[in-house]
Amino acid sequence: MEAVAVPEEFRALFSRWCASQVPADRRDSLQIGYLMHGNEVTIMERHPPTFPELGAAWTSMPIAQLRYRDPERLLWSLYLPAGEDWRRYEGAHPAARPERLLEEIELDPAGVFWGRRAS
Repeated sequence: MEAVAVPEEFRALFSRWCASQVPADRRDSLQIGYLMHGNEVTIMERHPPTFPELGAAWTSMPIAQLRYRDPERLLWSLYLPAGEDWRRYEGAHPAARPERLLEEIELDPAGVFWGRRAS
């Protein structure tokens, strides 16, 4: 299956969704963001350093990955972290648009995305 680049139109969608995941009163201690690389969009949870005096770098933990694949049908698929790799999340079927998969991450009915939170 050939990979295709993520259309530019989805950057704003991912930015809005990530911002909506963090209540205003927690934004100094939690960030949700995304990294886009080729056909992959990785959702990341970020926390400030525990000991800021030792360094100012925030820690990042991958939460989920959406992959835009199949040049003929242009479908999104959802993956979850599996050690150093990713495995396909079986709780949601591939979708023509990412919103349904973002909703699956947000609701997390199986506890595999946010259920791993350190916060």
